[in-house]
Amino acid sequence: MRVGTAATLFVVVVVVSSVSFAVPVGSSSQQLVRGPPNDALADAIRSSPDPPEESSDPDPLSGFGAVHEAGVTGDGVRVGVIGSQFSPGGRLGESVVATRTFADRSPGLAVDSTHDTAVAEIVARTAPDSELYLASIGLEGGPAAYERAVSWLRENEVDVVVDAGSYFPRTAEGMARLNEAAAAAAENDTAFVTSAGNYAERHWAGTGNEGWLAFANDTRYNTLGEGEIAGGVSLRLYWEGNADYDLFLYRAENGEDPLIAKSATNETGNGSHTEAIDATVPEGRYYVAVQGGPDAGESTVDLFSSRHELGISSDGGGMVAPATAEGVIAVGAVDAVTGEPRSYSSTGPRLDISAPGAVDTNTAGEMYGSSVAAPLVAGALTLMLAENESLSPAEAQRVFRNTAVQDDGRLYLDAAGAVTAVTSESPAEIDGDELDWYNGTAD
Repeated sequence: MRVGTAATLFVVVVVVSSVSFAVPVGSSSQQLVRGPPNDALADAIRSSPDPPEESSDPDPLSGFGAVHEAGVTGDGVRVGVIGSQFSPGGRLGESVVATRTFADRSPGLAVDSTHDTAVAEIVARTAPDSELYLASIGLEGGPAAYERAVSWLRENEVDVVVDAGSYFPRTAEGMARLNEAAAAAAENDTAFVTSAGNYAERHWAGTGNEGWLAFANDTRYNTLGEGEIAGGVSLRLYWEGNADYDLFLYRAENGEDPLIAKSATNETGNGSHTEAIDATVPEGRYYVAVQGGPDAGESTVDLFSSRHELGISSDGGGMVAPATAEGVIAVGAVDAVTGEPRSYSSTGPRLDISAPGAVDTNTAGEMYGSSVAAPLVAGALTLMLAENESLSPAEAQRVFRNTAVQDDGRLYLDAAGAVTAVTSESPAEIDGDELDWYNGTAD
């Protein structure tokens, strides 16, 4: 089975043709390109998405000004920040109390600390008198490193944990362990705030079936990126139930499309299953295919491409650990002017609240993504705890929902409103305009 030409392949993707496409099966002797170790948290993507073509967001940090002027600055509240690597120097001032690394740097691998340091900076600016504990897990820190990081933060009795990363472990067990670590913190009165993720356009969900899975109508392949790509490719297939699926990566060429990588290990844990591909590919056009076994059918299948947009993506979803853990506060990114969700921001039933997805930082300059929105909410929660130290994670979630401005069913962070709702002082003490960062029309 083969594709006539690479050009034909990609034209069909654009028009979502209803013409049946026979997915090629390449030679089993095709050399597979090795990816990260099996125990790696492959592609804990922390870089911000590309900025919008026209960005006119106001400064979302201005919404905290009235709270600070009322004397609420997060004094005495401990905040733990989980990231790959930090540079806790002058950018964070005297906010950092302690740092700890839980994963060694891989030989020859440079870890960019800009993103995670900027996340910590946002917390420090929203709650300037809070105390920061920075836990580094490295680029390849596995579930064990993550568990140790969360445990260390809890041993230091932090009140809030914020993690602006999204993780794609190679096994279902790894995903479960990440969620369990975050959920355990929330269950023991440590509020856990995390980004919803930036994978709305890199995720597809659908119902499985026996044979080659159809992503849209009869289109049984899903392209990676727009045109040619090169470098790292990371794919994850997640599902539950008793079905079995195999994951394939092909290169589109004139003639028989070669199989670049295949995953058929069916890693299982806690009733969930995973197939994973991590490959480094030369420049070319690539696509993904999924094949269901004889017992496949009626099970929900989730496909993630952590590095590239998918040609066919789903309208909703895209959240992974730790945003899918019980009890965590998952934060999505919105445009501060229009109030519309950012096109890249992941969604799902566990999404709690939204906040601006753009901030001008000293560390990273203009920064975009749900990894900006999460520390804004964490900062607001820190201010809430400074006013009411007995506030539980579940109560904090309710306060965020009850004080948020609602617009078309979406909830928008109102930092001043949330702090006012839990303060023992008169609400007049915090006299700020409702949602300073939001210029849209809200009900």
